[in-house]
Amino acid sequence: MIVLGTVLPHPPILLPQIAQGREVHVQATLNVYETIAVRIQELDVQRLLLISTHGIVTLNRFHILASNLSGNFERFGHPGLTFEHAIDQEMAQLLVNAAESAELPLSRTPIWEQSDHSVGVPITLLGNALPPTIGVVSISFRPPADHYRLGQTIGHALASLDEPTAIIASGDAVHRLNEDSPRGSHPRGEEVQQTYETALTNWDHESLIAMDESLRRDVDESVVSPTLILMGAMQELGANPRILCSEHPWGIGYVTALVDTTPEHH
Repeated sequence: MIVLGTVLPHPPILLPQIAQGREVHVQATLNVYETIAVRIQELDVQRLLLISTHGIVTLNRFHILASNLSGNFERFGHPGLTFEHAIDQEMAQLLVNAAESAELPLSRTPIWEQSDHSVGVPITLLGNALPPTIGVVSISFRPPADHYRLGQTIGHALASLDEPTAIIASGDAVHRLNEDSPRGSHPRGEEVQQTYETALTNWDHESLIAMDESLRRDVDESVVSPTLILMGAMQELGANPRILCSEHPWGIGYVTALVDTTPEHH
């Protein structure tokens, strides 16, 4: 059963080895990561699904990792900084079967992007709070409504498990919020960021589905698709979403949210 959902940003600069002092500018986000780690442990989470935005992302299919995860931060100048985790094979198969029944293309894959920081950062920061095995599924370039529908399918499948289960939607919000951004400012960056945060707070998947996809690309966000999967998965659980932190020290939006379920749904 799903007991917790969360939206976590994944900039490698959250890791002190990479930030080398600059992590002081994202201390609020790091504090919330600690809060979420504690919450995972308090709820005795034994199964966890991580939604990746930088894994195997293709035009028409979703992918789920079927072999143990290992990667590194070589792309960010730190090849010696590595991450690994065992994969929950039972969950992977359960989700593939559920997607097949719903006629959604979800493929098991033994290979994964080595430098997938959308997985590497949360795994590194949550550390011992994570269960021994996890599931990792990636977004795709399919329509937003398909992400929500995949989420619904995942939610029904995970509801059949007895163990307390958590879902992490890993994503950074708008990368072009203001002049501080390495990718420059976008005139509608703030607006898209606000639309996202309002939709998340109101648990309003329809406004996320309705967002202009070319605008989403232009402002350079990676959080809407994983959030739609999360929303679909927790649709029937009386979700209670709270944004715990929203900061943008380098013109990039980092939103951290906790989604509790209402007690009668446990």
